[in-house]
Amino acid sequence: MEKIITLASLVTFLFCVLKFLEMRMIESDEQKPLKDLVRDAVFVFMCSFAGGFTYFKLDHSIGDFFNILTETKTLHVATPQIFTDEPGF
Repeated sequence: MEKIITLASLVTFLFCVLKFLEMRMIESDEQKPLKDLVRDAVFVFMCSFAGGFTYFKLDHSIGDFFNILTETKTLHVATPQIFTDEPGF
């Protein structure tokens, strides 16, 4: 969950910086109120949080789906456990 919040916060921060620079440098003749920037930042945070949450929760399923699409042969083999010393019982 920390990864998702960190990712969403980083995306939102970068969006706010770029949007602020756009408002100051490119659209200098028309100043927008700060509440529009805050509203857009909240939308960006919610969307990036939802996207990150979906990606991290469905990571294995998404990987299997793309392996089917690309016809990549993957075999999930668990490594066998080998005991070479005295038994513990």
